[in-house]
Amino acid sequence: MDMDIILLTAVISTLFIVFIIAVYREFAVMESETYVFQKETGPRAGLVNFVGNIAANKSLTPEEKKVIYRAMHRNIADMESDGVYFDNSLKEIVQDQISVLAEVEPKLPTRAKRKA
Repeated sequence: MDMDIILLTAVISTLFIVFIIAVYREFAVMESETYVFQKETGPRAGLVNFVGNIAANKSLTPEEKKVIYRAMHRNIADMESDGVYFDNSLKEIVQDQISVLAEVEPKLPTRAKRKA
């Protein structure tokens, strides 16, 4: 019984020492080299940027946000028809966002019918 504890302690201690050495080496490299930002590319980066734009970017118009939230609601309904169910709190959040965007959306003037 005591041998198991001794082995487990030795393994954890060794891993801790390796972690400390790796951190020290990384800090040594960071001191000598300057960081150069490289913009990520590819489908994963595009998806992350798109999802980030939904909540944070002001460049999306309220109409685009409304379409996205409607698509999200439609996807939730599709998933529920396939047997995956969500809490009502999630559905309420999506409905609240749709209603907020509907209030914010500027009313476009309607075209009057021309009389011939």
